[in-house]
Amino acid sequence: MPKLRYKEKESSRSEHKSSKHKSSKHKSSKHKPNKTYKPPTLYEEEAGWVPQKHEEDEWRQHLFEVMMDDEGQDPFYSRYEHVQPTPSMTDEEHRQYIVSGMYQRTHKEEIEAEEKRKARKAKKKQEANEAKEKMKKEDEERKRVYNIYNQLEKLKQVEKEKQEYTEKWKRLDTLDVICKKDIPWPIVSREFSFESVRSFLSNSNNAELKKNIRKEQTRYHPDKFITKYIKKFKGSEKEKQGIITHVNEISGWINELWTQLFK
Repeated sequence: MPKLRYKEKESSRSEHKSSKHKSSKHKSSKHKPNKTYKPPTLYEEEAGWVPQKHEEDEWRQHLFEVMMDDEGQDPFYSRYEHVQPTPSMTDEEHRQYIVSGMYQRTHKEEIEAEEKRKARKAKKKQEANEAKEKMKKEDEERKRVYNIYNQLEKLKQVEKEKQEYTEKWKRLDTLDVICKKDIPWPIVSREFSFESVRSFLSNSNNAELKKNIRKEQTRYHPDKFITKYIKKFKGSEKEKQGIITHVNEISGWINELWTQLFK
């Protein structure tokens, strides 16, 4: 391995030459052949030693680390300075790779703190999404239960109204005087509409439904109903006209329902 030899100062070299020149006067003057001038170097290789490639690389690495130590630098950076770029890595990518490694080294605590902060943020976001999804499912379940409950209550109400409807028809033929409250209507929740009539009559199988609709068509035929029941009605003229209007509406909706289901 070559030894380091630092350049001599100009003054020391001149003193050395003068002393050498003085000593040469006492020697016999003899003609000396001219020699080729060779400039001084940082170090000289030992005679007979030829550095191998891998030894030369090791020496350069060692020299670089020594220089870094002298400047108070961390030898860690030498690893990034001497990383050889891959064939697919450009010079700019290689530079960025070195800068990134140095930044990660000097800002390790900051990077770790930022990663922890991002992890906490991602965890909170995931928990918020899970809570939101849970609330959504709970709302859907409540709506489903509520709809089922409403349907059951509606069925109960329809059954109750059907019983009252049947009782009113039985009593209607026995009354000598009819009031407004005595007249039965085939509707749900006292709502006069096609859907109300449909809901009231449709809760049965097809054969029974056909039979029930025919029966209601006969009951609410305007001419027959007015002839048989309106003459017994005792009330104001306004109430009488209202009953006649509802009879005509019920008759039309029942006929429409028959047309939709059986034609």
